[in-house]
Amino acid sequence: MWYAELGIISIGVQNGGPEDGGLGAIKVDLWRLFCRHCRETFCPSIDHYGIALRIGGRSFEFGPESIERIRRDKRRRVIGVDVVIPTAVWRGRTRNELRDYLCAQVRAALQACVARLKSDKEMVDEARLFAEVDAAISAFRQIDYDRATSRPGQA
Repeated sequence: MWYAELGIISIGVQNGGPEDGGLGAIKVDLWRLFCRHCRETFCPSIDHYGIALRIGGRSFEFGPESIERIRRDKRRRVIGVDVVIPTAVWRGRTRNELRDYLCAQVRAALQACVARLKSDKEMVDEARLFAEVDAAISAFRQIDYDRATSRPGQA
C-alpha cells in the first residue's frame, strides 16, 4: 500500500503560501517519533492513520481553525483527517509554541479518528494506542527548537 513506508501514523502538509512558521519542518520530527513509538493501530480494521495539516498562508487560507473531514477508506484500511491551521494561529509564535500547538492538534485529530471508528462500531484499544502516541509526543516535547541548532538525529 502507498502508506507502507510511512508508519502507523503519517503527517502531511499543504501550505497556503511559502511560509508556515516552521510547522512543515518540525512535523517531520514528530512523524519520526511516531514511527519509532507507534507499532500498532490497535484497531483490527485499520492499518494507517493519516493526518493532513492544511496551513494557511499569504496565497490561500483553508478556513477557520478546525479538525475536519474525517474520512475512512474501508477497502484500503485507512482513516484520515484534516487539521486546518490559519495564518493567524501560527504567525508570531516561537517554534516551541508551535511544537506544543502541533502536539495538541495532532492528538485531537487522532482522538477524532478514534471517535469515528467507534461510531462505525469498530473495536479500538484506545488506551494502548494513546499510550504509544503519548510516548512519541512526550519525546517530541523534549526538543527545544528555540535553542537547538540541529534537529534530532543530526550530528
